[in-house]
Amino acid sequence: VAHFDAPASILRAVPRVDARGCDRGAQHLQARPHHPRRRTRTRRAHPARPLRAPPPAGLQKSRAKAEIWDRARMASDGFVRVEAAWFTPSRLLLLFCLMSLLIYLDRGTMSSAAVSGNPGGDAPGSPPPSGLQGEFGISYYQYGWLQAAFMIGLLCGSPVFSALAKRANPFRLIAVGLGTWTVATMACATSPNYPSLFLARTFVGVGEASFCALAAPFIDDFAPRGKKATWLACFYLCIPLGVALGFMYGGVVGGAPRMGWRWAFALESAAMLPVVMFCVSSAPIPMRGVSASSSSSHVSSDDAGLGTMTAGGEGSCESDAESDDDVVGGDGYGSDRRPRETSRRRHRRLGISSKTAAREFLRDAAELTRHPIYVATVAGYVAYTAVIGVYAVWGPKAAYAVFSTDLNTPSRADLVLGLVTVVAGAGGTAIGGVAVDRLGDSVGNALAVCAVSGAAGFILLETAFVSTSFPVFLAFFLLGETAAFVTQAPINAVVLWSVPPGARPLACSMTTVAIHALG
Repeated sequence: VAHFDAPASILRAVPRVDARGCDRGAQHLQARPHHPRRRTRTRRAHPARPLRAPPPAGLQKSRAKAEIWDRARMASDGFVRVEAAWFTPSRLLLLFCLMSLLIYLDRGTMSSAAVSGNPGGDAPGSPPPSGLQGEFGISYYQYGWLQAAFMIGLLCGSPVFSALAKRANPFRLIAVGLGTWTVATMACATSPNYPSLFLARTFVGVGEASFCALAAPFIDDFAPRGKKATWLACFYLCIPLGVALGFMYGGVVGGAPRMGWRWAFALESAAMLPVVMFCVSSAPIPMRGVSASSSSSHVSSDDAGLGTMTAGGEGSCESDAESDDDVVGGDGYGSDRRPRETSRRRHRRLGISSKTAAREFLRDAAELTRHPIYVATVAGYVAYTAVIGVYAVWGPKAAYAVFSTDLNTPSRADLVLGLVTVVAGAGGTAIGGVAVDRLGDSVGNALAVCAVSGAAGFILLETAFVSTSFPVFLAFFLLGETAAFVTQAPINAVVLWSVPPGARPLACSMTTVAIHALG
């Protein structure tokens, strides 16, 4: 909006550039006042030509002009055109939540008693062999290595998919990873022996790695302003729900007389197959800050001439030779037309060697360490994961040891504390996302929510385990776990917001590696 009451010298110094331009173009055209593409929205002060009177207060911009300004703002934020006919931000969130539920359903299924089973024994009164342990005759130690195989695949696959996101469309990479997950899960159902099951579980982790590294940046891109943390909370809410559903699903299917543990993995694979086919058939979805070079109709903000200014302050718009419609046009978030790609750039994009890719990955990983907020957040996340892991593994056993007369059996302790964990995980994760959005979606507010909830959770959980009454223990344990899960959405939001947009996939993948390897 023009400053009609400003002095003439200021009006001459601040040109009003057309909405379809960019900030760098504005600086470039300001230095070239006679450029033919320069369009000002105010008139120069002249004795014979006074400034126009301001428009009436109630007069609004036309709908077409408002749309142009909106598209220009989206283009300046790094968004490009989304061609998928089904796409809306809320539908994308629902799709990712469905993927997350199925993925973490598998984690709960693998840990369920009916699927894992027991190896049996020769001692009198020992239960008969059951589940995959009974069929393959493996010990608890060998069963633990199946969980380790999954983690190996997850930790190895996460950095690979984050590095590939710089040269391939991230949405396509998620489809490839989930396709690998589907095939590997079916291989678990048809494994003839323990080594083949071990290999299949490794590839299940590799397939899941693409989703863990690339899904959260998509949600951060398309979530409405003021609701980003809430959308991330909805996404991470699927983790405890998926694991809890996996426990119940594995118990029902794995314990059914005519089905068994193999059917549990087979039905998982069949449920994910339509999701994979939908993602493969869909047009790719672009990600802000990452060049989706595999998609011919999408271009990153830097390629479209929407990057930042040079250090000297006089940036040049890379699309000077193109028409204004190359920046904003059509009926989407950007134009179908792409800037010309030189043969040298194409060779650099497509002809990269594995050695060069490894050097680039190490350089990008080292660049992450230069962001102190990210490094400190990951260190805190590692400690948080260690605490949550201790309560998940030893919480039911400790509660049964202290309150054996109230819980009667270990299975009842698992059931009671499992339900408490599900309720606390769902409620705490939702509270954390809403709290950050109410305070303002910034790194400082997210860290403040993490600090307060972490301190409150520590006090409440310690109070729970020093209490001598089971109802008091249960109440404090529920409140303490709820406070602990409040940090789930804010801490992942800090991981996304504390690094540049193009580094978010690598940041998510390295966070996954750190919390699983160290936490």
